[in-house]
Amino acid sequence: MTRSPRRVAVIGLTVAFASLAACSSSKVVGGGEAASSTVAEATATSESSVPGTDAATTTGPTTTVAATTTTAAAPEPLVLRGDGIGEFALGAAAATVVDGLTEQLGPPASDVGADYPAADGLGQFTTADGETGFVAPLGRTVCWSMQFCAEFGGAAAESLSFTGWTYHDDSSTALQSSSGVTIGTRWSDAPEITADEGGCYSVGSGTVDGIRLTLESEGEPFGSFDDMGNYVIGAPAPADVTVIWMETGEVPIFLFGDC
Repeated sequence: MTRSPRRVAVIGLTVAFASLAACSSSKVVGGGEAASSTVAEATATSESSVPGTDAATTTGPTTTVAATTTTAAAPEPLVLRGDGIGEFALGAAAATVVDGLTEQLGPPASDVGADYPAADGLGQFTTADGETGFVAPLGRTVCWSMQFCAEFGGAAAESLSFTGWTYHDDSSTALQSSSGVTIGTRWSDAPEITADEGGCYSVGSGTVDGIRLTLESEGEPFGSFDDMGNYVIGAPAPADVTVIWMETGEVPIFLFGDC
């Protein structure tokens, strides 16, 4: 019997498909889902070898390199010191100190220069009216919002250096000495404070951690005058005395105080 060309082609295709299934690496031989899986795998492998296709090509193990990050060192805390503040020591260049303090305290609230043209003959200088004295003929006072002021002085504007600082009237207690003393600290809570004998009525002086203090008494005065005009040294109770001013180094001084 003579077979038609169409029937021969169908038989040939069936034999080829059966041969492909028999040669598969799959443990399941024959039709059904296993055969479909084998054909899909073969198709994917074939496509991955053709350049320009979207199929992923496996080239071997993938190595992930961890990203390296560098963290900048935190600035040193701004502890009030007898020889500076934080990392900034007295004698440092004005630009270095102002830039460094601005990074931590924010922009200055004021930045004012001053002239002290008159030499007093004792190594100090005064304003033209003679009311304020300073250690150098030129000065610069830079203050921040918490009432901390850095003082700079020198013979020329471009060579000013850090001479001292003052701190007062700050209820936030943003800055403290190494023993924790700040504006408003009560003497009875800080035995590290040394109070000087005597004073100007309710106002006295003292030191802590190398820093000069102005103290105020709510009770007995530091010093007073009796009816005969004699000066009497007082002894206020530590619980009645608080810190109202802190300073160190060379700062402008008003030369005509009352006491």
